[in-house]
Amino acid sequence: MPSKKRGTVWKAEPHTLAKIAMLKAYLHAYFPILGTTKRGLPFLYVDGFAGPGEYTNSAECSPLAALAAAKVTRGQLGEKWVAGAITCIFMEPDHSRCEHLRGRIKGFADDPFLLIKVMEKSFVDGMAQLMKELPQPFASSDPLFVFIDPFGATGVPFDVVRRILATECSEVLINLDADGVVRIFSAANPNRDEQLTAVFGDESWRSALLPEEPFDVLCRRVLELYKTKLRALAGISYVFAFEMRGKTDALNYYLVFASHNPLGLTKMKEAMRTIDQSGQYMFSDGGIGQDLLFRFDDPKHFADALHKKFENRKAAYEELNDFALNETPFINPKAMLRSLEDRSMVKVESSNPKRRRNEFNEKTLVSVTFVRPTSGPRGLFDGNAE
Repeated sequence: MPSKKRGTVWKAEPHTLAKIAMLKAYLHAYFPILGTTKRGLPFLYVDGFAGPGEYTNSAECSPLAALAAAKVTRGQLGEKWVAGAITCIFMEPDHSRCEHLRGRIKGFADDPFLLIKVMEKSFVDGMAQLMKELPQPFASSDPLFVFIDPFGATGVPFDVVRRILATECSEVLINLDADGVVRIFSAANPNRDEQLTAVFGDESWRSALLPEEPFDVLCRRVLELYKTKLRALAGISYVFAFEMRGKTDALNYYLVFASHNPLGLTKMKEAMRTIDQSGQYMFSDGGIGQDLLFRFDDPKHFADALHKKFENRKAAYEELNDFALNETPFINPKAMLRSLEDRSMVKVESSNPKRRRNEFNEKTLVSVTFVRPTSGPRGLFDGNAE
């Protein structure tokens, strides 16, 4: 992660470029879906820590990735685009980086469907000003996406994130520096309590983080607590994290996505998979060029977790889909359900009288009842998943 002491432009590490690639892949799905369905509604895209607009080793950056995705989408869809204009706000408190960014985005200034503004503000001050000057996206169903990528563990109060996610069509992708949060927690810093309370929005960290636990365990607890806080927000049912590691394979940060909509998380997980095909949802600078030896998305590894969650219950497809999206590498539960049906651990009720075994059509599936197998041992690696 770039240091605050670096100059106007710095060298991007591989995980930084991977992060931008992931964001770009998601926006290439995000803009077309909402642009063809949100008739008449304007978009608001915000990059809360925009940077200078390029790196010494790459012209690819988050602001230009967003602008290019928006421009390409508008051009490709033509009259199929029924939404309004796209407003892109880039916040950057450093003056020299802000001016550099303004120079980099000049090529998009003549597009009438792109309204671009660079704010020489911190994330907190910039969001406060933006909510006053442009209140509608924060109180309506207008599409709103905020990319929050700070240079450390602080500077992103949870109260601001809560306000961003208050509307039904809002989403965030947040760089959660769990490593930095744990260092704050472990240090004798007089501002520690205030900083941690700001990160999580309350004092829940006091009971969730235990000083005697190992560093890596504490990092995981930071992530789980943050995800819990996000899921406690009204309408936020879809939260997922991607792990970023450096050259020594040590944790750098988590990219945490939160949305009101299952399609949003589906498309984000697809974007995440563009930079990690293993199903582990993790990118490591130290793993570049290495062959993939193991896969982490074998349905047999997760089918029993699904069964444990719903054992002795009847569940609708939507419940199972939400579990798959939030708790597994998959974008739907079908592969896991096939594994369970092969082991006679589910009973399927369908409105299709001709339903075939291992067919799970969400349009005709009425419910799935989770039972213990009628015969044979129940084991993690039993059955054959397709």
